[in-house]
Amino acid sequence: MNAVTRKILVSLFLVVLIATVAISQVKIVNERNYTLTAGETVSGMLFLLAQNAELLEGSSVDGSVVMLCCNLIVDGSVDGDVFLLTGNLRVDPHAVIAGDVKVKAGNLSR
Repeated sequence: MNAVTRKILVSLFLVVLIATVAISQVKIVNERNYTLTAGETVSGMLFLLAQNAELLEGSSVDGSVVMLCCNLIVDGSVDGDVFLLTGNLRVDPHAVIAGDVKVKAGNLSR
């Protein structure tokens, strides 16, 4: 993926994010590492700007999970889609994902 394509994708993604924030509930996480622990629930969409994120077994997101970059491990429950723009997505055995799982540029392992 060249630099121009990446900039266009990021710009488009940000427009979608802004529209989503305007019409629904979104939790935006801007931490280097993020963990959603067992028993924790995020209402609405979870938008991750983290480098590494993990949704542990027993955690839940009542909407979709969107991450721009790096490493995401899902072992909890997601009521929507899981989308990773670029990086590594690992879906562990306890994960329950109601929607689609998409990785634009990167690796998906189950």
